[in-house]
Amino acid sequence: MSNNAKLTNTVIKVISYILVVMVLAGVIGVVAYFTGGFSSGFKTFYLTIDGKDVLTSASGYSVDSENPLMVDVKYVFGFASEGETGYKVKVVPNVVEGEDFEFEVDGEKQSFQAQKDLTAGFNIEYGENSFTLTPLGNFNEIMQGVYPTAEIDCSGVNRYENMFALVVTSYDESASVTVYFCCPDKVTGVELDKESITF
Repeated sequence: MSNNAKLTNTVIKVISYILVVMVLAGVIGVVAYFTGGFSSGFKTFYLTIDGKDVLTSASGYSVDSENPLMVDVKYVFGFASEGETGYKVKVVPNVVEGEDFEFEVDGEKQSFQAQKDLTAGFNIEYGENSFTLTPLGNFNEIMQGVYPTAEIDCSGVNRYENMFALVVTSYDESASVTVYFCCPDKVTGVELDKESITF
């Protein structure tokens, strides 16, 4: 075998080894990403919100009628199986110790954090692989959506940060992702006491 042939074989072997190492590094990187740095099982179901992937949970979102929450629903291996499609959406209270409060439904006191399902207080526009979540209005209007035939009194309630939890579940209910958010009340007007204005 000539020196050129030996050199060519050596170059091919080196390139092959480099490609194998790159593929292995890529696979390890993907596994590390979808296991949270190898700290949990491999996540095959996740969400993307504002361009960021949410594998287990996220918080700090502010949602109102002008700023709905737009969510993309994704399956890691969705391209490989036609059966891996669909999702379920539910809104519940975010249970935080020491933050619960009461409101009234037809004159009877109710615990906010004891509510089982608040989904009816939100408009959800479903797409095949995404959805948009918009509250019906302020907190009182959200609770009126949950109790449409009742008289609701939410005066003086103690709102807290990330008080709602959006739970998105995979088609087979084997995985879920939770997104914590708030729905701030809008300021609809300001009244000034003319007698107390000084310059």
